[in-house]
Amino acid sequence: MNTAHYFAFIGTNSVRGSKGIYSVSIDAETLRPTLVSTHQAYNTGALSIGRAHNWLYAANEGMTFQGLADGGVTGYAYDGDGVLTKLGGARSHGQRTCAVALDEGARCVYGANFYEGTWAKWPLDETGAPQPASLVVAPPEVPDAFLKALHCILPIGEKYVGVISLTECALVVYRAEDGSRVTRYVFPNRPFPRYLEVCGSCIYAMMQDPGDIYVFKNRLDENGTIDLIQTISVQRGKMAHYGTTTIRVTPDHRLMLAATREANSLSVFRILPDGWLELADVVTLPGETPRDFGISQDGRFTVTCLQRSNEICIHRIDPEKAALTDTGYKLSIPSPAAAAVTGRL
Repeated sequence: MNTAHYFAFIGTNSVRGSKGIYSVSIDAETLRPTLVSTHQAYNTGALSIGRAHNWLYAANEGMTFQGLADGGVTGYAYDGDGVLTKLGGARSHGQRTCAVALDEGARCVYGANFYEGTWAKWPLDETGAPQPASLVVAPPEVPDAFLKALHCILPIGEKYVGVISLTECALVVYRAEDGSRVTRYVFPNRPFPRYLEVCGSCIYAMMQDPGDIYVFKNRLDENGTIDLIQTISVQRGKMAHYGTTTIRVTPDHRLMLAATREANSLSVFRILPDGWLELADVVTLPGETPRDFGISQDGRFTVTCLQRSNEICIHRIDPEKAALTDTGYKLSIPSPAAAAVTGRL
């Protein structure tokens, strides 16, 4: 491509004519999106992208993987035209792998399974290809648990891994090296926990219903604990159902965005110096069901997957005003479920 641009990679559910992972070029000046290629893949419900390498990782959210009753993770390299080349894949030792996260050093990938409630760690070889899992961690037996399931996984620095456990209705922290348990926080009143984000010295956990974000001070290196310091809603008024999906922090650590399916909105929070959140705006989206969104690696804009509308939309990010501006650009993609966005190329 001859002009400056970004790439957005869109993972999809394998319904409504989906072709797999969609590569979208986004013009660096206008932010106008153009579909450039597709790569056949099955139920890629979560994506994670690297910064140091042109590597992309997809969770394969199905019931079978490589002929086994299993889920898995697949690694790809992308070139200057956005074309994906498969690097390899590895089974997840659990079904419906619903989350994937690349560690900061691009040494390994983590994945969480919605069924069986297990999580896995895959080392990467020098090409970025996932190797067989070096760790598979199972949940404890919990009497009267809703189901054995995880909803999200994320590295916390280099030494820890956090998961959102539906089994325990908790944020659980493990050691990344050996999978041993460090601590957990059980959410009160049995909410439906959903997603996890890390920013500086704080850890953020969002509930799907009700739509609350729990803010924790990270004291893992000090005494192996996380301390709750704030709880804040994603909406200004109370809703019967929220259906939140994703929270993400801008690269400059100034803003946090949160998606709410029932309100078809993105909430914009300022991140205060102590890690507390301040709700600045709630932006109504030009479509239905924001399943996920990705923020460009330079923090200029966000690409939102409007799952029920079968399209993506693009908003500019204003860190000074803590605001989003709709570019007016949308692109039709069947059942978009995950987004990962590069920096300017």
